[in-house]
Amino acid sequence: MSESDSFSEIVHHLVRTAQAHHEATGGTNPEWALWYAEHVAGDINQVLGAEMEVGELAAWLEGADRRYREEPQEHSWPKAYAAWLMAEHESADQGS
Repeated sequence: MSESDSFSEIVHHLVRTAQAHHEATGGTNPEWALWYAEHVAGDINQVLGAEMEVGELAAWLEGADRRYREEPQEHSWPKAYAAWLMAEHESADQGS
């Protein structure tokens, strides 16, 4: 899978998860990151070839949410998160 395809897949999975979360919770859920992680970890791990635990991904999502809100962004949150995930996964692969 090309990098562009991987990026698009991750964006797709995040958007689909956001829609499912809104339908299930009405959008208000203090445990949203855990909910998202439980529903999207397998898909993201498959795309990245990673083995992120649900708790690890939930913590990452919370951090990404803070970063997205604190830093001016050019892209929607799913695109920003996908880019960050891919960059972090790539740097982790290079570090091993």
